[in-house]
Parts: sequence; C-alpha cells; structure tokens
Amino acid sequence: MTIRARYQFGSSTRRKRVRGGDVWQFRFNETTVENRRCRRSRLIGTLAQYPTRTDILRVVERWRLRINVKHRFAMPVTIDAVVNHYVEQELPILRHGTQQSHLCTLNRWILPRWGHYLLEQVKPVDVEEWLCSLLLAPKSKANIRSLFHLVYVHARRWELTDSNPIELVRESAGRKKIPRTLSPRDIGLLLRQLAEPYQTMVLVATCLGLRASEIVGLQWGDFNWEDLTLLVKRSVVHGRVGDPKTEASQLPLPVDPRLARILREHW
Repeated sequence: MTIRARYQFGSSTRRKRVRGGDVWQFRFNETTVENRRCRRSRLIGTLAQYPTRTDILRVVERWRLRINVKHRFAMPVTIDAVVNHYVEQELPILRHGTQQSHLCTLNRWILPRWGHYLLEQVKPVDVEEWLCSLLLAPKSKANIRSLFHLVYVHARRWELTDSNPIELVRESAGRKKIPRTLSPRDIGLLLRQLAEPYQTMVLVATCLGLRASEIVGLQWGDFNWEDLTLLVKRSVVHGRVGDPKTEASQLPLPVDPRLARILREHW
C-alpha cells in the first residue's frame, strides 16, 4: 500500500550567531535514495534582510515548493513561488537576451503587482484592467501578458494548478500609430550630417536591415567579398556572444556593391 505524502510545511526559526547577527533557519525532512527520512536545514538569510516573520515566510514558501513539487497537493501556492521555480527551471535553457528580458519583466511588472497572490486568486478581468492601466506600448503589454501566461503554463506542467486565467485575458499587440520610416532621401540627408565611424555604422544598419545584436556581432570574416554576401554567424547581447535569433538569420545575405566598396575602404 502506497501512502501519499502530506504537504510539508517545514519550520522557520531564528538562530543566534556570535558574529554577523542572527539568521533565519529553515528545517525540513528529505527522503534519501534509500527511502529514509532525514532532517535537513538551510540558512535563508539574516535578520537584517528579513526583519519580520512575515518577510521570511514569503521566502520560505519558495523552499516549500521545491521540496513538495514532486507531488500534487491541495496547498495554495503564490505567484512569487511559481516565478522563482520558473526562473530556476526554464530560464537557463533560453537565450541570454531572452533571459534578461524575462527577468526584467518579472521583477519590474509581474511580481510587484501579483507576487503575493495565490494562483487561484488571479482573475482574468483584474489582469486586463491592470494591463490597461500601464503606460506602455501595446506590444510591451502583450509581452507582459505572454510571460504571465508562461508562468501559469509552468505551474500547470508541474501540477500546481488546473487552470490558466491568463488564457482569457484579452490584450492586443496592435500599434497605436504607424512607425516613422526614413525615405532614401532622408537617409542621404542624415548620412551627410554624420562623421565617421557613425556614418558607416548607420549605413550598415540601413542597408543590411539586421537586428542591433547582429550588427554588434559582425566581423570582417563574415563577409564574402567575391560573392558579395554576408553570413550572420553570431549576435551580441549585453556583451555576451550567442547564436542568431532565428535560422533565417543565418542564411547568406546579399551585399550591395556600393556598400561593399565603402566597407572595404573603411577596413
């Protein structure tokens, strides 16, 4: 007969230290590979970091999720705990630029507003009204909604909830106005006002149409001067070198003879 494990709350206690001030300790049980129960403990932080028991309980809940996530329990879980688990499990497999974007969105928008909510407390209409109140572009709001949706997908995958209220949240990514574009004449006027190396930089961006991260990653060896083609091999985001964003980005790109001449002169 298999006995289903109960939700493990663990215990949080203050531990006195001679140096560095008192610390918070979280104690819990862990099952070893030999199927034996062992008592474990982890230092969560100092009393200066988390002055009250309420402060430490928010952090401890993340540890509770880690030690209970292998089973499904009828135990309320907060958005903050799920996001922490999502960051640990999902972000490492994403591109560095995507990681930084997700972390920024989570810490700047989602967690401050919804972090203390339980999974079942988040309602579609409330999220819609919140998104409408943000002074952001529609595309930015749509990105926030998409990431919030992924957090709930992660929670469902780990069997922490049966529903995803963000599926019912309506948020259009349509632009409010047509983006401003430059005509060839405008670009010519702009280039005449620029000194080197900025003139060549703007010319490369205009003629090749690459992403900013791909332009930063360009090297002279990426150009085939005989065939007048360019092979984008890398992108650079926040100083870190990675692969181009899509497979289509790695296809040979034709280079106009006039641009090739200017680049070789610059070289």
